[in-house]
Amino acid sequence: MVSMEDQNKTGASPNRRQDIMDHAIDLFLMRGYAGTSMADLARACGIQKASLYHHFASKDALFVSCVTEGYEAATRLLEHIRDDASLSDTDRIRKAIATLYGVIVASPVGRMSPLIAEVGMQMPEVASRFYEVFMRNQHDVLNEIIDKGLMNGTFRAHDRLGMEHMVFGPIVTLSLSREMLASSDRRDEFFPVDAIRKSHTAMILTLLGQIGGAQEEAS
Repeated sequence: MVSMEDQNKTGASPNRRQDIMDHAIDLFLMRGYAGTSMADLARACGIQKASLYHHFASKDALFVSCVTEGYEAATRLLEHIRDDASLSDTDRIRKAIATLYGVIVASPVGRMSPLIAEVGMQMPEVASRFYEVFMRNQHDVLNEIIDKGLMNGTFRAHDRLGMEHMVFGPIVTLSLSREMLASSDRRDEFFPVDAIRKSHTAMILTLLGQIGGAQEEAS
């Protein structure tokens, strides 16, 4: 199991640490977790393997950091949307869903979703940290955004667990579907992100009681 101390070695340069994670994500996506060694990662970063171990105690620790630290930043984006008093309740929903599409579908970390599922079966720490840092936190912030609309009378009461799955489920499915066709030049034709996002947002607004949501998003 990977400890938090292993994930955050003291004295590590934040910029170098992020550079290593960026290279690691590329290699993990290209070769898979099992097919990527610390020696490979050191070569890709242009550093000695010993230097790599200064930042990350093991490949396990590096992988856990890759799949959690990026999502922590995404949670902060959602929190900013939640706290932005200049936004209407419906605009908060639109921006929150757009942020989730950007993180889960478009970002390098989001593209690791299939790999996270695979590695999580062998490394329970990956699965638990992914749930704690990404899934649970983002579900909580999304619910807080929706709760604001409920208190303001903008949205109607709904089944909370069902709404969570209605928001996150299609985005995760789209991410996995696009990764299955990563080498196809027709991926965007089969799974057009912007069109799907607009349709999905309209559906969520309709379910929340914004009956005009579909027409607004289509325009």
